[in-house]
Amino acid sequence: MKKQLLFFAFAFVATFSFAQITYSTDPWGNTVEKDSNGNTQSTYSDDAWGNTVKKDNKGNVQATYSEDPWGNTVKKDKNGNTQSTYSKDPWGNTVEKDRAGKTQSTYSKDPWGNTIKKDENGKVLGTYSKDAWGNTVYKPAN
Repeated sequence: MKKQLLFFAFAFVATFSFAQITYSTDPWGNTVEKDSNGNTQSTYSDDAWGNTVKKDNKGNVQATYSEDPWGNTVKKDKNGNTQSTYSKDPWGNTVEKDRAGKTQSTYSKDPWGNTIKKDENGKVLGTYSKDAWGNTVYKPAN
């Protein structure tokens, strides 16, 4: 699976905040997640089967993202248990549902192309945007 499937929700605007997560690409093409202090939290890379694997900063698997037969992205924990499924709604938004089928969050675009993450009640949780260097930045809502 391509990293694009995992990062379907990330779009962009420069943001300046102390509480943010930055996603950049390392020299090997992996996506690196860093906290606001620049410390690596996780790395996303592809396995031999084309799935995206999220590992913590010690190399331990945290999650695996794969594609189901219907083209949805499925997030599984380190033990292979399904945690979430990401699919498109009729308006093109990405909807994250838990394993029981309950909506957890929705990712939609704002007029400037940023991706807005909302909870199941429509409350904004945060915004994905681009910084001046082209990295994806997630800024949680206040």
